[in-house]
Amino acid sequence: MTSCKSINTPMSASELLILSDGTHLTDATRYRRVLDRLQYLSFTRPDIAYAVNKLSQFMQAPSDLHWKAVKHILQYLCGTIHLGLRVTLINDFNLHVYSDIDRGGDITDRVSTSGYILFLGHNPISWSSKKQNTVSRSSTESEYF
Repeated sequence: MTSCKSINTPMSASELLILSDGTHLTDATRYRRVLDRLQYLSFTRPDIAYAVNKLSQFMQAPSDLHWKAVKHILQYLCGTIHLGLRVTLINDFNLHVYSDIDRGGDITDRVSTSGYILFLGHNPISWSSKKQNTVSRSSTESEYF
């Protein structure tokens, strides 16, 4: 039996990972296989979606530092196995939408990331987070795109 470390976040949004970090893995098969499974898991664990998306950007040439970040996510999941999206019986059929944007938050390319989550009652039914196609000149312009 393995022990889980208590980790608060799967990955810091301010953590800078770039393609040229570390020593490239000689065989990236395991890195890709684990990330594929983490992408599937992120459907019910949106708390890891940002980190998985960020690490998926290095699939063509992952390094030992990228692999270390993947293991960090796995340790986080081990310590937070009780978390995840649950669908419950509802009598409330109201739709609630929340959205936010991180204007120029990616320090490597200064592109904004926007996201939303849609609830039916208390149950999340749709959500998305994506980098915008253009670099915005203002926060109003970021919200528009």
